Amino acid sequence: MALAEKVLRKVHKLNLIPKAIKLLPRLSFGLAVLSILWLVTLPQDGNYRNCYISENALMPGQVTSYFRESEWNYVRGYRHEIHQLESQPIEQRNEIITQWLEDLGLPVSRHHNGFTNDTLYSIMHASRGENTEAMALVVPWVNSDDEFNEGAMALGMALMHYFQRISIWSKNIILVIPPDGKQSLRTWVNAYHTSLDDTAGSIEAAIIMEYGKQGDGFQYYDMFYEGLNGQLPNLDLLNTANQVGQNEGISCSVQGISDTGINFTSRLKTLFSGILRLVVAGSRDVHGHEAFSGWQIQAFSIKAKGTQGHDVTQFGRIIDSTFRSVNNLLEKFHQSFFFYLMLSPKHFVSIGTYLPSAVMLAVAYAFGALNAILNSNIGLSQIPQNFTKLLTIAVVSELVCVGLSVLIPQVPLESLSYVLWGLSVLPVFAVKSRGQQSSNTTSFALIGLALLLIAFLITALLIVHYALALTIGLLAIPLTFVPTIIMKNRPLAILCLAISNPFFLFIVANQYFGEDFFAQLITSWTQLQCWTWLVVVLGWFPSWLMVAYATTGVSIIEADVARKI
Repeated sequence: MALAEKVLRKVHKLNLIPKAIKLLPRLSFGLAVLSILWLVTLPQDGNYRNCYISENALMPGQVTSYFRESEWNYVRGYRHEIHQLESQPIEQRNEIITQWLEDLGLPVSRHHNGFTNDTLYSIMHASRGENTEAMALVVPWVNSDDEFNEGAMALGMALMHYFQRISIWSKNIILVIPPDGKQSLRTWVNAYHTSLDDTAGSIEAAIIMEYGKQGDGFQYYDMFYEGLNGQLPNLDLLNTANQVGQNEGISCSVQGISDTGINFTSRLKTLFSGILRLVVAGSRDVHGHEAFSGWQIQAFSIKAKGTQGHDVTQFGRIIDSTFRSVNNLLEKFHQSFFFYLMLSPKHFVSIGTYLPSAVMLAVAYAFGALNAILNSNIGLSQIPQNFTKLLTIAVVSELVCVGLSVLIPQVPLESLSYVLWGLSVLPVFAVKSRGQQSSNTTSFALIGLALLLIAFLITALLIVHYALALTIGLLAIPLTFVPTIIMKNRPLAILCLAISNPFFLFIVANQYFGEDFFAQLITSWTQLQCWTWLVVVLGWFPSWLMVAYATTGVSIIEADVARKI
């Protein structure tokens, strides 16, 4: 107690509290910069961990896969027949695949999704199982590059032929053949858990296979694992597949960056590419594993790249050995990590290491909120008197955004660009042209409330969707500058508002990705239930509207008088 009193007296004597209040703008900006620096240091030696298998029962590479040259003729035969189906309507392709599967003794079911062609699925019941658990092998007719998935379809049929000859299975195997890996697969997954009659129990793991027209060989494989809404598969599943690939001598690429010649630069690129891909998951480059998000199914996509180097059966052995490892499990994936960032196929960062970067961003916005109130020369005693007005403005802003969240998805995709430009330009124009002014107390208190809401938003998203929390925190950081510069340089404050408007940033994203990212974001919500759109329009945009409204109400004359007093 005596020590606490001594510290308090020292703080009061040195006048530290007023000095700290004046430093709030710099502290806020410094924490934002420190957040980025924290991420940059993660790929350094000592800050990351080597990948390893936590669940001993998986035992990857402990058994010999017999999917070898003896199966190559089956792959070649199926590929020859499937190649001739490319020009046929998908209904005829499904009929032929159905006949092939029935010839193997496998029952075939169909899911009628109501908006596109049917999804075929066939269940191979395990000879040693209780029909309560399953693994899914997904082979879309069209891969993520909109290319005919010829090699994957041939491999899928050959693998089912091969799986039937093995009596080790304790889990059912489901072969799923959707028209694509997007909405049709998502609706099948939802129907499997809700309305389908022919099921095979709980799906423990799913692998989506992409192998185009490479022919008999490929060079390496790409792995994609980012699910919807920040969800990731258990790291043990990825490590199992990569361990099998290493045993086969096959190079793996994550985020388009190879595992050969791993260094600080490659790890850093993989880190930030992974964060970006996790933010836009479901909006672009949809591979199929995203469809299994939300059902506690560990899923990833594997895509063959190149044309020479390895035999096609080696690609099949990755699938075979991974399934055999999952088949060893007596329970669901529960060990290892569900929250991580990959630096390479061999290195990762766990949640306890990368989470402080987002925490610092949340604190930066909290400091920005304090700065808006304590450094704006407003009467703190007047804030309770304006509480009703503050609450009214906040509720109206949120209701406007709720209306936008409902109405914009109803707009035809070809007209979304007009909506985007309108929401990017009109609010800023209104800020410049609005003549009515409020008291500075109301305005700065409203800015403080808006910044505090963003801090709460980042805090709420910290664990469930770290990448989205970090991205929103970094892109909206110009809002923290507004209370400091609004009374000194109003045009600069308006510029900060303009570049922190999420709809303006969507326009920038359209240019960066070279496609209509905003339309894809809306589609990801309506078709895949990816709630990135809702977080932006119901969390970020209401706070932006509140700051924009408050900026119009700041009276420069009143501020000058207050400073002179």
